[in-house]
Amino acid sequence: MQRTEQLDRLARTFADALDLLDKQQREPDRWEEECLTYALGAMACGLYPAAEVELDAFARPAAERTPEELAELENKPRRFTKAMLRHGLDYVLNREDSVAPAASHLAVRTFLGASFN
Repeated sequence: MQRTEQLDRLARTFADALDLLDKQQREPDRWEEECLTYALGAMACGLYPAAEVELDAFARPAAERTPEELAELENKPRRFTKAMLRHGLDYVLNREDSVAPAASHLAVRTFLGASFN
């Protein structure tokens, strides 16, 4: 799959996540916010496999989130609203510079390791 097709697919999944929150008439919870911000950053850097992992984690049911992960997130302040995340997605999709080159395998593994700590 070409990078632009992959980015388009990830962007649709990201937008669908925000639309789901709209339908539920709520902002993302701390878990969802973390997943969406990591996914957005990964898309912006061309780390598409990392974005995929984060979007999959977003969809994880609350009952499947580990207590340790939830406890760690509760200590972090909320930072991003749906509006801010939409703005970020728009920026990633419409920026004038070319898409970042594909990241190295090591960079993806490092990013994924950081997102699970």
